[in-house]
Amino acid sequence: TCTLCAICDEYCITGRPISKIILSSKVKLVERKEAPLEIHKKIINGIIEKDNSVNGNPEERLDWLPEKYRSQEQYEKVESDTLLFLGCMSSFRVKKSASASYELLKRANYPFKIIKKEPCCGEYVYSSGDLAKSKEIFRENYKFFKSIGIKRIVATCGGCVYAFQNLYPKYVPEWDIEVKHIVQIVAELEDQGKLSFKNLGEKLTYHDPCRVGRKLNLIEIYDEPRNLLKKVCNDLTTLDNENRIAPCCGSGSGIRGVDSSIAIKIGSQLFKKTKTPEIISSCPLCIFQFRYVNYKTQNNKTCTYITDYLLKAIK
Repeated sequence: TCTLCAICDEYCITGRPISKIILSSKVKLVERKEAPLEIHKKIINGIIEKDNSVNGNPEERLDWLPEKYRSQEQYEKVESDTLLFLGCMSSFRVKKSASASYELLKRANYPFKIIKKEPCCGEYVYSSGDLAKSKEIFRENYKFFKSIGIKRIVATCGGCVYAFQNLYPKYVPEWDIEVKHIVQIVAELEDQGKLSFKNLGEKLTYHDPCRVGRKLNLIEIYDEPRNLLKKVCNDLTTLDNENRIAPCCGSGSGIRGVDSSIAIKIGSQLFKKTKTPEIISSCPLCIFQFRYVNYKTQNNKTCTYITDYLLKAIK
């Protein structure tokens, strides 16, 4: 029942890496064949069979692609070494995070490619404690990325960014692919004058996802989303705790499938601290979780992925 959000690591007065200890315990349980739990096994099998963690139909992976681009999209044939990696949640569950990210890059004439049969990054398998299987996925994905000439990955999902930034370099020694979150690229394009946004005059709350902040090695993506959102709204607030001590959404590490009441309780506590009608996040899993909690608790919050909101504000 741990989301592996790592906030306990921030508060531990002895400096012990509690989340890493919990993950190591999961790995040991898998090695002793006492884990994963059945619900996690089912999801892992789905990743192996369908290349996604949400039981999505592989034939529907690209349903998010805007109609106006479908006939001209060349996928792997595009001459670019940059891959827009959408991940499972953006592709199947929070589709506007995929379509809006794609649209913003197109508007800015940013060179990139997408792939028809995108593999799962494997972070879910890793978080379940199945280290052997996750390492296999990491290596296979790296070989695939290199086979299509990828030198940079731009990801929409916090879990994917975390996997590519933290885990792949650790378990794939030859890993040499640059990793960016989509909000970093949008911020660069706005700075360069290739994207421009208008103020929509609304009040927003921004939530820092754990896998776009405290869980990342070397980079913490806090300033870019705030700077962008301040340009498109009248009043940007954050939760009482933010940045490295921002609260977890309540859905990481497959916890919702184990005990949805815990996920709802964590999400509800976060909603109580949200003073605006709309909450923005830069992780589609967080948005998916917020919408679930919103439905279950009737909080009447609007939960929006950051590029989806930015696209509404584009000039």
